[in-house]
Amino acid sequence: MLDYKFLEALTAVIEEGGFDKASAKLNLTQSAISQRIKNLEEQIGQVLVVRSVPPEPTKAGRKLIKHLRKVRLMEYELAEDTGLNKPDDFIVIPLGVNADSLATWLLDALDDFLHKNRVLLDIYVDDENQTHELLKRGEVAGCIGTDSKKLKSCNREYLATIDYLCVCTPEFKNKWFKDGFTIDNVTKAPAAMFNRKDETQGQMLAVAFPEKPIAHPIFYVPSSESFVEVIQRGFAYGMIPENQVRKKIDSGKIVELIPEVRVSVPLYWQSWSLDTPLLKELSTALTTFFKK
Repeated sequence: MLDYKFLEALTAVIEEGGFDKASAKLNLTQSAISQRIKNLEEQIGQVLVVRSVPPEPTKAGRKLIKHLRKVRLMEYELAEDTGLNKPDDFIVIPLGVNADSLATWLLDALDDFLHKNRVLLDIYVDDENQTHELLKRGEVAGCIGTDSKKLKSCNREYLATIDYLCVCTPEFKNKWFKDGFTIDNVTKAPAAMFNRKDETQGQMLAVAFPEKPIAHPIFYVPSSESFVEVIQRGFAYGMIPENQVRKKIDSGKIVELIPEVRVSVPLYWQSWSLDTPLLKELSTALTTFFKK
């Protein structure tokens, strides 16, 4: 049988990003944390933590952490049903979310759910085509992303399709694209991208110029809010979700560079297939938001 004190120590080291922070969270010495993980590794017969900075779980370590997170959720709901939870007890649910969803609609969708339940979210932000990897590794209980393939032991539901528009300020357009959205202009004008995983800019260019890939100056902005700010200030042009920029387009502060080319990004919600009311309620809040 697994000793859950050992699992808690392993999970705390990974969640907190270090042995010192884990010891503070669990009110134990670093030596005690290390000993518990060592005992667990001896019991399992495998290394569970790569002693890097920050520490990283091995494949076996990830499986054990995923197991503990599922147990935490089930035990919380059991305690809730039996009246064993204290009034101020919270359950932490880790979620994988793309930055644009977090900046635009996610908190609106979960507003009633979070006010009703004693839930704290541990939000992991990654590109929308990468969040499913967080779920596969067991780091999150659910994720919002573009992967339509149902992951093993998970539930999957379609959320919505978000249109990304290629936009800039009128002044930027006049400076860089006065004679149109041509290959020559694109190779010279700075384009904003969220990070090196961001695919929307490349997808847009592949539609506009299918004959060849294009190299161009890139302004990296790993924040949805600052991404919009960079474009509003005329530093670059870029792809922004329509629901994030529609009012600015209507006001004339921002213009679409190529209205005929949009990138449609379908979003899906995938989560552990646990039969727990809390996770079901969270899933319902997300999946019904766009149907209102």
